[in-house]
Amino acid sequence: MHAWGAPRPKKNHLPSTATKPNMTGKTINLSIESKLSDVCLVGHAVRGVCCCSPLDQEDYGRMEVCVVEAVTNAINHAYQRQNGFRVETAITLHEDRISFAISDCGTAIVNYAPRSLEFDPEEIGSIPENGMGLFIIETIMDEVTYTSADGRNTLSFCKYFPSPLP
Repeated sequence: MHAWGAPRPKKNHLPSTATKPNMTGKTINLSIESKLSDVCLVGHAVRGVCCCSPLDQEDYGRMEVCVVEAVTNAINHAYQRQNGFRVETAITLHEDRISFAISDCGTAIVNYAPRSLEFDPEEIGSIPENGMGLFIIETIMDEVTYTSADGRNTLSFCKYFPSPLP
């Protein structure tokens, strides 16, 4: 397992439709209200879909953490923790990967760029209390993209399987 301070090496894959909607996979679409208390429902669904993949139990947890972070960020930042809005999550199980797309219609991320955090993992006081969600997602996932168009913001990411589905 990689330390949070060391980015996980990315697999050598050709650019693909991994983080774009693709009809070749099996997709489940989830929609929750922008309430932090509902985020756990999405996390449980992620674990359920991961059970149908060649990922191991540790990876189930990693996938859940990434999606929960993304949905939480949408509620906290796009909607400023206001109830009454929708956060949508698409989970697609492809032959060679699992992909996620989290969408909202709130405030967009300005100047999205991969995150880097500077801290000493041996010094607990240097670990940031906030701002680690995107860093965690970018460290764990193989591909991450963010788009904002026509009032819709989407954070998409995927994880390739060690071996394709049978």
